[in-house]
This record gives sequence, C-alpha cells and structure tokens, in this order.
Amino acid sequence: MLICGYNSITKRLEGKIIDETAEGKNNIKADPSDPQVLIKAGIKKEDIVIIAMDNDEKNIYITLLARELNPKIKIAVVVKKKESVSKVYGAGADYVVLESELIGKEILRYLLAPKVASFMERVIVSEELQLIGMKLPKFYVDKRIKDTDIRKKIGLIIAIKRGEEIIRNPKPDTVLKEDDILIFLLQGKEINKIRGIMGQWILQKS
Repeated sequence: MLICGYNSITKRLEGKIIDETAEGKNNIKADPSDPQVLIKAGIKKEDIVIIAMDNDEKNIYITLLARELNPKIKIAVVVKKKESVSKVYGAGADYVVLESELIGKEILRYLLAPKVASFMERVIVSEELQLIGMKLPKFYVDKRIKDTDIRKKIGLIIAIKRGEEIIRNPKPDTVLKEDDILIFLLQGKEINKIRGIMGQWILQKS
C-alpha cells in the first residue's frame, strides 16, 4: 500500500509513505505530486493508495495522477475541507474522508485487533466510508484469494486478522484459513454486496 503524505494520521498506517518530509528507511523522501516519483514507488503494481497531504489541491492533483497511472487502483483520500469532497471524487477517488471525521487511532486499533462479535461488524468512518470486519465463511477455507469470488462480490481485502497476526495487503496467492477475519474498506452502498453473499444482516459495532 502506498501512502502520500507524512502526518499524524499516516504515521499510524502500515505502508510505504511518500513525502518530502517522510522519515524511516522504508519510506520515500520525495514529492508525491511528481509522476516519476509515484512510478518509481511502484504505483502501477499497487492495489491501494491513501492520499493525505496537508493541502487539498495537492490531494486532488495526486488523485488525478494516481488514477491515470493505475486505472484499477483503489484510491482513498483524506481532505481538510468539506467542499473538496466532490472535487476529489471527480478526480477519480473511490473513497473520500473529511479529516475532521477521521479518528486515525480508532481505525488503526480496529485494524490491529478487530473483535467480530458474531458474524460481522462495521465501523462507520464517514458517510462515504466504512471499515468492515468479516469472519471467513467456511466455504472459503483453504482457498487462495484469487480462486474465490470475494473480490468480485465484495471488494479488495486490505488486511487479514489471523490470530494475533495481521496480514496487510494480502497477495492473491494467500491461502485463507479457518477463523480468519477479513478486513474491507467499503463505501456504504457496497454493504449490500456483503449482505447478499453472507445472507445475514450486518451487526452494528457496539
């Protein structure tokens, strides 16, 4: 997963951060609004990019670049101004979240230790974006992700909780195991996809 922007939100996420002020050996100290920087970072092969720059205009521009360089990539953008939401969607983003509504610590805590009460639960990040934790159905056990219809019917798995282990951005060859918890990042309207495949109503996170 690529992350554009180095700040209090992105520091808590697992991925390769690109920013002129980025620290850490795995991060890239460069301007993510430069298409060559994104290409060298591997954007054409990535499944997810999170864009959270300190300037909404930059967020819009980088969204346009990311969509042009990789038409299939999932783009999530954090913006500061409410009026920027529609502009970023227009630039090609899949998910847009207002920074004022984003609680980075809570999202990270949920990704690291999701507690699925019965079958499934969700965290509503904003009107547009929700984190979904789903216990793996038995008919997917011991199958590789690419051999299932999960991505087609639901969406991209951004992480797998397997006991105390977190498998982030799992590869298509990853074999799913009993008691795995799949983590998705979905738009509200996409929740119906999960309802259809699971045949049950989603449990609200308490």
